[in-house]
Amino acid sequence: MTREPIRSIQTGLNALGYSPGPIDGYYGKNTREAAERWLAAGGRAAPAPFPASAPVPAVPRPANAAMIYQGNARYPVTEIIVHCAATRPDWMAGRPIADKAAEIRRWHMSAPLNWKDIGYHWIIDRDGKVLAGRAENVIGAHAGAVKNRGTLGVCLLGGHGSAETDRFAQHYTGQQDITLRQMIDAISLRTAIRKISGHNEYAAKACPGFDVTTWLKGA
Repeated sequence: MTREPIRSIQTGLNALGYSPGPIDGYYGKNTREAAERWLAAGGRAAPAPFPASAPVPAVPRPANAAMIYQGNARYPVTEIIVHCAATRPDWMAGRPIADKAAEIRRWHMSAPLNWKDIGYHWIIDRDGKVLAGRAENVIGAHAGAVKNRGTLGVCLLGGHGSAETDRFAQHYTGQQDITLRQMIDAISLRTAIRKISGHNEYAAKACPGFDVTTWLKGA
């Protein structure tokens, strides 16, 4: 994940009165907390130091005017769809995330799929590291022709042998949990996300191997 988008988020939060800490391009604790305060305030500038007891929404609300559009038809991006790679926990262990993403890209670009690129927009590794796939303004190939439009596909490495009714922690790491939640927050600063869903809501598959709505609630 490049640091420039996070620097832009940090700069905007700072200008609105929600100090994200150093403008360093890293989505750390200070930046996350500043983003949560801004979202809880409905996207408004902070008139005074934000009270520590202010409620934080479980799912980021489309509070800002920013919007990502995809393709020539400019489909507005309003949903994040969570996927899994269906790989074992030790798949390509010790290899950099770039190698793993390259392998998934090879799967997607080879027969029988023959896609133009990797289908997902983001990959989250077992250690919480992330790597971009398709650009967010390019329609993905991750949830069927209709649901690809106006959605971002986020893929968690892991999930082999999972069931739709499993819990997140059965197949994924704590670092992945943190990073996925941070990614949802960060994307919600760039476009008006109205729904967070799992691939299993649109296809007869276990993917991503848990119920996303339940996971969002912390259950």
